[in-house]
Amino acid sequence: MALPKERVFYLLEAYISERSTAAEEDELMAWILKAGEDAGLKDFVWDIWNQQHPAKQLSDADCNTIYARVMQASGAARPAAKIRRIRMSVITAAAVAAAVVLFTGYYVYFSSTKQPVVTAISPSQKDIAPPSASKAVLTLADGTSIEVDGTADGKLAMQGNVSIVKRSNGEIAYTGNDTKAVGYNTFHVPRGSKPLNLILSDSSRVWLNVGSSLTYPTAFSGKERRVTIPGEAYFEVAHNAAMPFRVQHDDVTISVLGTHFNVNTYEDEAAERITLLEGSVRVNKKNVSKLLVPGQQASISHGATNGINVSDKVNVEEVMAWRDGKFRFSENTDIGTIMRQISRWYNVDIEYKGSISQRFWGTISKDVNVSRVLKILEATGGVKFRVEENRIVVIPAMP
Repeated sequence: MALPKERVFYLLEAYISERSTAAEEDELMAWILKAGEDAGLKDFVWDIWNQQHPAKQLSDADCNTIYARVMQASGAARPAAKIRRIRMSVITAAAVAAAVVLFTGYYVYFSSTKQPVVTAISPSQKDIAPPSASKAVLTLADGTSIEVDGTADGKLAMQGNVSIVKRSNGEIAYTGNDTKAVGYNTFHVPRGSKPLNLILSDSSRVWLNVGSSLTYPTAFSGKERRVTIPGEAYFEVAHNAAMPFRVQHDDVTISVLGTHFNVNTYEDEAAERITLLEGSVRVNKKNVSKLLVPGQQASISHGATNGINVSDKVNVEEVMAWRDGKFRFSENTDIGTIMRQISRWYNVDIEYKGSISQRFWGTISKDVNVSRVLKILEATGGVKFRVEENRIVVIPAMP
């Protein structure tokens, strides 16, 4: 095998997460084709299995089956020029932590055996399942609260001449216009919930992440469209040059006409971050103003009196992973960043028993029990976990 194992791990992860360049993809496929029946490729399956399931023995038959499916799925039997990318739908989860990558064949094989990704839990298992539905709560202008998950599809309420409708796909849509009876509604998505997809009365779309709230008028009137948010949301704003759309959080304002962008204002993060995907936005904090172009991110440290830092080095896939149902971390991610996301998604508290110096990178599906995520992180050898009711204790691994 000409490539070092670390290089193959990197190429596999990049391929699975669909961020590899054409040259990296060719390099990986050339290695697979060259490996052929080389025992080295099978050794990768053995190594990854043993790291993830040290208590279970993988038979020669299982290993050979996984190997065969890797070769088939990767296109090793086809000419290199015709090899196509493995579809993400085939792989139930692409999990990577530090230098440990769950090899493609493991998922291809075990998803085809119809073993469930999310297992039933019992009190003795000390496990926590992922959210199965949105637990969003809508507060109307008169203070009435509506739990979305407990209502049937169809009309939820009327606000003046504006209807609030729950669609069969889970979307909440405001339809109609009433500039004379404008009230303010608030949607809150608690921890331990799936995100909410909301369509405002101007047809702008908002995806609201867990642990977040959005306050907005039932209909837009006047010279602007203004909403406020603590937490995180992704916006696809309907264009209206006569009425700019503004997102407010404390003394930070994001102004747009029509564009796609992500806003992260969680108070437990080090900074507010505004990431632009399409169009343009202007970020203002007091007397400081910055204009973003696609692919840029504005960062504003919590507690700073002013100052907006703009970066061109942004991993947009990492920023948007929450909307795609994934935990995704770029290289050198600290354990605190990871555990804050886990805390919100599974609605658990986090306790640390000592300092964790290990850094992590990779992609993990959110549609799994928390034990699966923790096991992947533990495979790096730098951290261990203990689940106690609704709390996860983070412990440095012994040397």
